[in-house]
Amino acid sequence: MLVRSIKLAALAMSLLVSAKVLAHEFGSPQDAVNSYISAVKTGSGEHIKMAFLPSASIQYYDKNGKYQNYTRDDFAKLVDTGNKWNATIEITDLKTTGNAANATVEFSWGDEGKQGYVDYLNLINHDGSWHITDKVAQYVER
Repeated sequence: MLVRSIKLAALAMSLLVSAKVLAHEFGSPQDAVNSYISAVKTGSGEHIKMAFLPSASIQYYDKNGKYQNYTRDDFAKLVDTGNKWNATIEITDLKTTGNAANATVEFSWGDEGKQGYVDYLNLINHDGSWHITDKVAQYVER
C-alpha cells in the first residue's frame, strides 16, 4: 500500500512538473506577439501554441481572396513546416488597456516588399500571462 501511494504521489508530481514546463508565461502583450512572429518566421507550430490560447480563432483572407478559418491547433499544424520565412515582420501598433490589448503586425516579402499581410491580434492577460485570443488578417499588395 505504501509503495502504491508513493508511486501515485510521484506520478502526480511529474504531471504537475510537466504542466509547468508546458505552460508559457508572457509578461507583456509584446512577448506573446513576438512568440507568434517567431513561429511564422521559423515554421514552429509550438510557438503558435505558446502564443495563442487554446480557444483562439484565426481568420484571414489569403492571396487569392479566399477566406480561411482555423482553430489554434489547426493553424499550428499549418505553420509547423520548419521552414524559415524571409519576410520582414514588425509590430506596427500596440495598445493596452488593463488586461486587454490589441496589436497590429505587418508582414512584407517579395520584390521590394510588395506582398504582405496585415494582422490584427487581440490579447488578454489570462492567469497572469498574456496570450493571443484571436487573429484576423488580410493579404495586401503594396
